[in-house]
Amino acid sequence: MAYTRGNLAVQEKPADKVVRKYRQTTKVVVRRAQLPVQEKMLYLGTVLFCIVIAGIVLWRYAYIYEVNKNIQNMASTTATLQKQITQNDLRKHLLENEVVERATALGYIQPVDTDPIQVSRQKGTSTSSTGTQDSK
Repeated sequence: MAYTRGNLAVQEKPADKVVRKYRQTTKVVVRRAQLPVQEKMLYLGTVLFCIVIAGIVLWRYAYIYEVNKNIQNMASTTATLQKQITQNDLRKHLLENEVVERATALGYIQPVDTDPIQVSRQKGTSTSSTGTQDSK
């Protein structure tokens, strides 16, 4: 045999080769074990807890935003009212300065007597310190 292996003319033909047109493959399917009900409930509780906390935080931020908005509105209203108060004070001083001029223009005269006005009480209608009326 050693001789025939080197010579191609006398080489033996291989036996019938079986030609496979397809290759059969198998796929291993690994199934995960299902989670127990207690673990599912624990995960659900954790998710719900996170959602509730996020909702509370958002609600507080909305409340803080509303309070800040009200503060800004009050500040602008206060500034507007301060401006009006300043304008009214200026107008008051201008009117106080014009009172004498307008009164003389309308024909009023200033009083010559500078005595204060005295109010006298009638007899029989005086009140005592207890609040009752004395009849004399």
